[in-house]
Parts: sequence; C-alpha cells; structure tokens
Amino acid sequence: MSEVKIDELIAKGSFDCECGKHHSPKVKKAIIEHGAINKIVDVLKEYNGTKVFVLDDKNTHEAAGKQVIEVLKNANFPYTLYTINVDRIEPDEHAIGSIMLHYDSSCDIMLTVGSGVLNDLGKIVTETAHMPYVIFGTAPSMDGYASGTSSVVRDGLKVSVNSHCPDVVIGDLDILQKSPMRMIQSGLGDMIAKYISIAEWKISKIINDEYYCKTISDLIVTALEKCVKNADGIANRESDAVKAVMEGMVLSGVAANYAEVSRPVSGMEHYFSHVWDMRMVEFGTIADFHGIQCGIGTLDCLKVYDEIKKIKPNKEKALAYAKSFDYEAWQKVLRENLGAGAEQMIKNEAKEQKYNVELHAKRLEKIIAHWDEIIEIINTLPSYEWLSKVFDSVGAPKTVEEISVTKEAERMAFLITKDIRDKYIGSKLLWDLGELDEVCDKVFPL
Repeated sequence: MSEVKIDELIAKGSFDCECGKHHSPKVKKAIIEHGAINKIVDVLKEYNGTKVFVLDDKNTHEAAGKQVIEVLKNANFPYTLYTINVDRIEPDEHAIGSIMLHYDSSCDIMLTVGSGVLNDLGKIVTETAHMPYVIFGTAPSMDGYASGTSSVVRDGLKVSVNSHCPDVVIGDLDILQKSPMRMIQSGLGDMIAKYISIAEWKISKIINDEYYCKTISDLIVTALEKCVKNADGIANRESDAVKAVMEGMVLSGVAANYAEVSRPVSGMEHYFSHVWDMRMVEFGTIADFHGIQCGIGTLDCLKVYDEIKKIKPNKEKALAYAKSFDYEAWQKVLRENLGAGAEQMIKNEAKEQKYNVELHAKRLEKIIAHWDEIIEIINTLPSYEWLSKVFDSVGAPKTVEEISVTKEAERMAFLITKDIRDKYIGSKLLWDLGELDEVCDKVFPL
C-alpha cells in the first residue's frame, strides 16, 4: 500500500468498504505542521465557537498552554482556562468530576492542550456536554488523539469507553519536536505495538471468525512502516521523524474508528501496560508512559510468539489442560494481583466463557485445522533482535527493569493478559493449546 496522506484520508470522509462495513474517520481535520498553533482561532471559529473552555495541566501549560492562551488573547477570543494542578492525573471518576465542576457553561467549544490522559478526559467531557472538541497535542506520545474512545480507570479496571472523537487534531511540529524524548519514544512504542495487534487480529479471524478488514490493516501497517523507516531521526528530533510518529498516532485513531473497535491498534502487548497501570492505581506501584510499556510489551510478545512457533498442537494435552484448570484458584490470583480491578474481569468472564471446556474444544478444533495458517501469520512478525535494534536507535527502554517493574510483575502481567478483555490474543491461544504455563516459564523465568 502506498503512503497515506492524512489530510486526504480524512477529507475522503465516510465510505463503503469491501469488508462490508461503512467506514467513518469521525475526526474532521488534522493539522500537523510547523506553526499550527496560529491556526487555533480559525479552527474555533470554523466550528462556530464564540467562547472556548481550555483544559491543560501544569506540565502542558508550560509546554504549550501559555502560548495557546497568548494566541487567544491576541485574537480577542474569549476563553475560560482550567489547569489541573497535580503531579500525575489518573483518568478516573475523580478527574472527570473535577473538570465538570470547573466547566464554564457559557463556553460552546472545548480545547484541550495535552496528550493521552488529558485528551481522554476531554473526549468524555465533550461527549457529555455535546459540544465541538479540538485537541492541541503537546507530544506524539499515544494513539488516542483521533479515536472515539477513552481509556479510563473505572472501579479499578482499565476500560475503554465510548466518547467524543475530536473534531480537529492540531499538532505544531515546533512544539512536538521539543516534547520530552520519553514521550516521543512512547509514541513510537505505541506504533510498534501494532505489529502484534494486526497479527492477532488475523489469527482471531481464523479461529473465531472475527470481523477483519484488510483496508484497515493495510492503513496501520503503512503508518507503522513509515515510523520505523524514520526511527533513526527520532534521537535527533528531526522534523520528518516526529511528524511520522504524530501522523501514525492520528491514523491509528482513524483506523480504530473505521473498525468501530480497538482491535486493529491494540493486543496482548497493550495488556501488559494495562496490568501495570491497574497495579499502580491499586497498590501505588510505579508505571511509565503507556507507549513505553507497550513497547516493552511488544518485545515480550515477540519472545512469546517465538515459542509458539515451536509448538506442535496436541489435542489430548490441550483438552486435559482446560479440564483441569482451576478457575476459582485463578480468581484468587487475580484479586491478589489487581485488587478491585479483578472483580470486573471476573464479571467479564461470566459473559465471555473462554474457560468453558465445550467452547474451548470447538476453538481447539479450528486451531489444529488451521495451524499452518496461524504459523504463517506469526512468521510475518519482525524478529526480536531486529526490533531491539530499532529501540536502541532511539534510546527507548527494552526491559521491565528500566521502568522499575519487577520480573515477577512482568510474568504475572503476561498470565493476566488473557483476562483483560474479550479479544483473542497470544496468551489465550497458549491457554487453548495447554501450553501457557510452559511458555511462561521459558519466557518469564523467575
């Protein structure tokens, strides 16, 4: 697939796809260029804004918020500013409530200055307030800029909820290039994670007849390849490299909007990050940027899939493993490691029934019948060694020790990934094969 121009893709609007779905990008405009901050007022007026509610935090206020306010002042454009003054914002009920209590009802459009968590919160607020929404990105750090969902912590569990996709995404390269290197690395990590998510999407199509779209898959792969191609320039904050990552972040959101689910952009690698985030909320452990954790999770997943390639499915072994699985004992493990967040997972399993022996037997038949096809997909994944060199070229962390996560927490996160969502991922495939514990011991020894 040829290189995708983001403005042309969005301008294309909605269309009927060969996959049978009607795709909509949801986001109406993306402006990613030098000096984009100077287009803010024109954008606000284009969406009939007369007074804007500006949201930032103490970090993004220094990075860009002050400049945004100056632009509004110079244009005599009315605004109300709310700066969240905490060291780390959690995307939970408390943060949403705080914004709503500071919200100015005389505003008719919202502008968030920030990235991941702030954008997720802004999307939820504007969904509730039914108003146009503009996100001014301060770092190319995550793939949720243009998505219609928000990743939040609800009742202790990291969940994805429907929210208002931004009408416009603005990324000023002059500001993005100056963002903390860790956040640029995070964006690259979130893009690199797509190697796993796309492969698992294809595998689930085979095993579960899950909806799959080649158009969406190709879009993701093209954006991913562009990011990797420009990775060497990230260490020097080169404009083309930073732009490739930011565009990849936006295109990922568009792809998720096309699919109407997050399946194309997140898989087992993301669930490592979700587990560590949930443990931070519950137990106060250390967690890093989402994309940094996803990058490490991707490297871990490549090790796992290297082991899966060595497996020859054994029907009797797999059936015996599923029959002997003690789900009550596993619930106890979930509660010990995740606290309150485990309860929603347990409720989810009551619906998903992945541990049901009859449903397992049906999946196993498909796995065995299509094993060669599954291995063919796994063989398209990059090697651990090659991807490790990409990480080295940008100075990104590659191991859990570098982000203060213990080896035990890494091992447990792998085992828990199968319980986070109802997506079919590598750890579920291993459970179905009766090989989960053996592969865990090989890849994550204590």
